[in-house]
Amino acid sequence: MRAFHFKRWFARPAACGSPADLPPVVAPTLPAPHTPRRVAAHPVVQVSVIQTAVDLIIRVKGEARVECAGALLDGLLVPAARRPAVVILDLSELRSISSLAMGVLVTYRRGVVRAGGRVRLAGGLQPAVHEALARAELLDLFETTDDVRPTAALQAIA
Repeated sequence: MRAFHFKRWFARPAACGSPADLPPVVAPTLPAPHTPRRVAAHPVVQVSVIQTAVDLIIRVKGEARVECAGALLDGLLVPAARRPAVVILDLSELRSISSLAMGVLVTYRRGVVRAGGRVRLAGGLQPAVHEALARAELLDLFETTDDVRPTAALQAIA
């Protein structure tokens, strides 16, 4: 009895014809998939640390993109173990900074301040980095200093 009901519901009218009589369906061709962006074999951001008699200078070079935030964090965590009283972040050779990298810098600053230290931002920022930090309203978070001079130790790293 059930088969009888199914035949009534799913029966084709005679006007439909058979599947062989229907025109073929042609699917449009899809564009080729985009090739993924190649990731550099070495990190695009470089972090170097110099301990002076008075403070700790951390120089960040390159581009602090989203995929480089881990390398930036790794470069900042090692000097944080020393619990420096004053840290100077020299971002003068940083060409661009992502919001994730800005978050890494803010988190690093928070850790240094909680340990009783201070974080200063060296002057001479690139225009793109300065604008990014200003738009994120982070320039007021860091003290600024212009007394970071290229010493022999700093030039040896460059």
